[in-house]
Amino acid sequence: MLKPSVDPQDLKRRIRKILPGITAIRRGLHRIPETKLEERETSRRIRELIADTKIELLDPYIGTDVVGLLWGTKAFRGKNVNVTLRSDIDALPIRETSGKSWASEHDGRAHSCGHDGHMAVLIGTLKVLDELSDRFAGSVRFVFQPAEEEAGGGKMMVDKGLLDTDPKPSAVFALHGWPGIPAGTIAAAPGAAMAAQDRFCIIVRGRGGHGAVPHKTIDPIVTSAQIVGGLQTIVSRSLEPVAAGVISVCTIHGGTTSNVIPDEVVMEGTTRYFDKKIQTLIRSRMEEVVRGICAAAGAEHSLEYSEGYIPLVNDPEKVVFLKQIVGSYLGEQAWIPDLPRVMGAEDFAFYLAKVPGVFLRLGLGEDWPGLHSAAFDFNDQAIEAGITVMSALALETLTQAAG
Repeated sequence: MLKPSVDPQDLKRRIRKILPGITAIRRGLHRIPETKLEERETSRRIRELIADTKIELLDPYIGTDVVGLLWGTKAFRGKNVNVTLRSDIDALPIRETSGKSWASEHDGRAHSCGHDGHMAVLIGTLKVLDELSDRFAGSVRFVFQPAEEEAGGGKMMVDKGLLDTDPKPSAVFALHGWPGIPAGTIAAAPGAAMAAQDRFCIIVRGRGGHGAVPHKTIDPIVTSAQIVGGLQTIVSRSLEPVAAGVISVCTIHGGTTSNVIPDEVVMEGTTRYFDKKIQTLIRSRMEEVVRGICAAAGAEHSLEYSEGYIPLVNDPEKVVFLKQIVGSYLGEQAWIPDLPRVMGAEDFAFYLAKVPGVFLRLGLGEDWPGLHSAAFDFNDQAIEAGITVMSALALETLTQAAG
């Protein structure tokens, strides 16, 4: 069992003192969702909300990010140490149906992945550590990162040198609200915990014509339907049954009216995997399936395949460390063991590829609405546990480093 460097009850009192304000902050941020790389109002609001702290704000890395350093006042005996904590800040292009009084005021955009809750937790963590800056040495880097959804803002910021700038981090941590486990509980799997995510676009070009004389056309809709079915056999018939892989066609566009066969159909989708060898197999088999079906139909095709997020790999030692912190600060009942890995993707993977750390899951409730659903809203009852764990991760990492 970890011996806490600060009294857990004292930490709890400090968090509960600010909790009503942090909850209000969360709901205020929920009202102003902004999608990838457009988070200008959000980042301005974050800067205002942390202006009363001792954080040293840095110049933005990719435009709408907010990054700053909070320095402890205790002296290190040796090398300066940094812990980096990250929250994503972007929203999704979804029309919210939660019905809450703090629902989105931006039509067609919503915080349906809980990033408003992540921001609130990190702002709360900053305010708590600001009060406790005389208890630690070194620094905590706070990263409010844009464009986690689709655009890979995490990769952009890592490529811009976020983790190479002094003080370089010795550990990185982030959390994500997680429906399906009890509110306020914590889970993290060692090793590969989330999948890699690539994208593809297939264009099937045929010869359009009247719907009453299909024999005079090369029908791209029928051809595309066969492709969709054929792609599903790659996972079921080309991968070993114990291997993890996903191919999903998520959009199909073709035709404009009910009696005209179009000239082309455009399909887009995603693939997921953990093993690079599976990616290679999926790519080659996709090309073979699409080429063969189009050749049989007399159609032409193009297939664009682009690599996206890499697998997210948690450091096993840091997962053990997290479990000890949860036990010491929240109680052993708050730890959820053996939560399985998922095929979802997350751009915090690019942080973890450079610096050891953990992407942890914060329980929102066993029956809570699912992520990316129009009815989703972050569970405020989980905020206290989130702040507690993120604060303790920073404090204990720096305490151990200081000796």
